[in-house]
Amino acid sequence: MFGLLLMAFGIGAFCVLTYKMAVYALPVMVGLWAAFAALHSGSGSVLAFGIGFVVGAIVFCIGQSIWSSRQPRLFRYAVALLFVVPAVLTGYYTTQQFSTLVVPSVSWQFVLAVVGAIAVGLTTFARLAGSVPVIDWHTTRDSHI
Repeated sequence: MFGLLLMAFGIGAFCVLTYKMAVYALPVMVGLWAAFAALHSGSGSVLAFGIGFVVGAIVFCIGQSIWSSRQPRLFRYAVALLFVVPAVLTGYYTTQQFSTLVVPSVSWQFVLAVVGAIAVGLTTFARLAGSVPVIDWHTTRDSHI
């Protein structure tokens, strides 16, 4: 009984971590690619880790700055799509793997995986959209009078 509760808590905690890290799926993957490229080119493992971390941070900062800039809305949504697509894939495969532990039917595993992918994608977009500064037009317009 205690093991079942502990397993349910662990799966729940891992799902929460997956939702929280979904925004960072693109920078983490780009950082991993850069780290492996640096590692295979002959640099040491510590330097490769540092390169991967810096590249991932740069990708995240570029995405955040573009999203919160005054670029055209279509361009900002295209950048958001670059962040959301890897998060959707992460959500799909994570939910599919968890559902194989609980649900024996393959069709229900697929349904749950699609629901998980949609949930992670919407969560990622909401977290990206939440970083946009809110402009209060009433006070901005009245301050010019």
